[in-house]
Amino acid sequence: MGVRICKQSTFVKGKDINVDACDPTQIKTMLNNENKIIKNINDNSIKISIEKVNKLNIKNYSEEKFNLKKSHSESNLDCLRCYNFLFNQNSPNIIKKNILNKNENENKIKNLKELNKKLEENIKNEKINFNQQINNLKNEINSMKEQLGLEKEKNTKLVLDIDKLKKNEQMKNKFFVESNEKVSKNKIKLNENDKNKFDKTNKLSLVQLEQKENEIKNKEERINKKEKKLKDKETELNEKENKIKLKEFELIQRENYIKEIEKKSKVVLIGLNNIGATCYMNATLQCLSNSKQLTEYFLNNYIKDSNKVMANEYYEVLRNLWNPDSIISSYSPNSFKEILSKENPLFAGIAANDSKDLINFLIERFHQELNIMNSKDINNENLNPLYQPDQTNEFLMLKEFMEEFNQKFNSPISNLFYGVMETKSQCQGCKIVKFNFQVYSFLEFPLQQINQYYFNNGKRPLFTNDGKNPDVDLYECFEYNRKIDLMTGDNQMYCNQCNKLCDSLYSTILYSGPNYLIINLNRGKGAVYECKVNFPNQLNIFNYLVYKTEISTYELYAVICHLGPSSMNGHFVAYCRNRIDGKWYLYNDAFVTPCTKKYQYNDGMPYILFYRALRSN
Repeated sequence: MGVRICKQSTFVKGKDINVDACDPTQIKTMLNNENKIIKNINDNSIKISIEKVNKLNIKNYSEEKFNLKKSHSESNLDCLRCYNFLFNQNSPNIIKKNILNKNENENKIKNLKELNKKLEENIKNEKINFNQQINNLKNEINSMKEQLGLEKEKNTKLVLDIDKLKKNEQMKNKFFVESNEKVSKNKIKLNENDKNKFDKTNKLSLVQLEQKENEIKNKEERINKKEKKLKDKETELNEKENKIKLKEFELIQRENYIKEIEKKSKVVLIGLNNIGATCYMNATLQCLSNSKQLTEYFLNNYIKDSNKVMANEYYEVLRNLWNPDSIISSYSPNSFKEILSKENPLFAGIAANDSKDLINFLIERFHQELNIMNSKDINNENLNPLYQPDQTNEFLMLKEFMEEFNQKFNSPISNLFYGVMETKSQCQGCKIVKFNFQVYSFLEFPLQQINQYYFNNGKRPLFTNDGKNPDVDLYECFEYNRKIDLMTGDNQMYCNQCNKLCDSLYSTILYSGPNYLIINLNRGKGAVYECKVNFPNQLNIFNYLVYKTEISTYELYAVICHLGPSSMNGHFVAYCRNRIDGKWYLYNDAFVTPCTKKYQYNDGMPYILFYRALRSN
């Protein structure tokens, strides 16, 4: 929507100065100049001058606020800077809170980094110890290899000696054989002394040979033992190297985990630029984006498809709104607006629209595109079977409805945003009661009609003593929703039994609640019906449900407020609990600021309430 800047004449200390009455910075600079002048005054007159200046400032501030409200209401146009001046006077407190929040996040990240440094130091020390052990093992292995090499050299020498001895023995045997042959041939008989000498030498050579062979066997056994030890050392070395690799892998995992925690703990606050009367769209997108389960589905599990036109565009919006590495403070959803205008002409151009209509369209469209069962939409024609059931049997109607619903509809939207509603109608002619069931994703409470209803029943006046509309309690809205209406005149209902239009009693009852409950506080078309609505931060609708399930207690997490004199001429803002840090923020188009007080959304005119079941995240 367009933004106007109001220029007014401001009276400060007897001087008529033409300043921007909507610009708090100019007002602050004037006050700072006044304070500098006060400091130069003597100590005896400081208190008196401060009181005078405060009185003047308070008077001027109240006059300015009255003039701003008056000019704003007369213009019938939005003035965003006037709104910021009226409702965000505590900007220094906001800055301090932002600094404190930033310091808290920085302290958390510092603690995580210190833990990471300690882990790195421990792993470095372990690496040093492991490297020392590995070096020692390598030195031992090298020394053992050197010893084995020496022993192998000795062994080879012994083998060579044995070969020499064997050769000598063979030579001796040959010589003995030849000598025997010669003796036999020449019939030479050896003397007994010669035989004894030869036998002694032969025995000595055999004993030496056996001793050498035993030595070789012993050395081979020693070598085998040392080789086994060497293999054991090598296996130990490999095990320690594997442990080091595991430690390094754990370190990398911890570093990645810390980075993920830093990203997840980083509060992302990105606004949406107004691209031509799109405050209704910006407020709606910010509230839906803080619906935790829906956003986590899109960011973690959603797969783009050419058939999912609106879902694809919404996915891109979420990626920009929740990007922890983003350096921008606001984002322009031009592509989303372009596709939205093509898919639904109601939102084409730069005409003002209603957040309620956009929420209804997006929920239904997302369900159509994400439905696994490929059913187009949820309505009575799809859910009712072809044959006519016995509508007087409540249990049968519910059973058929739920069977048909579970067979045809399965999407993240239907699982999160759809509940079941039961309608009853009783013909005043035949007194037969008929039952029917349908799904709902949105509850609408007409505030003016509710006040009129309680006035007619004598429970409250039509106006308060000061001429204002009386307050409405949200639980009174639920009571009004289940009242029994007499359908007569033009509203008569057709009765199959009587075969004609008949007066009937008609009532609507909530059968079961959804995980995310959206409530529209309808203030009428045209001039806005102004009244305060008392709604709790924690809502319990157990008494208003037919089917008592776990989903009956809800927690408020977002509010869309409307500012302006009429439904089609005003400004929409959103108050949301950020899905990361759980704190409340004001989303005013491109500007995102922390709420400076509890229940700040009551300062505006609450229009749409977003509740989530406490059992859901």
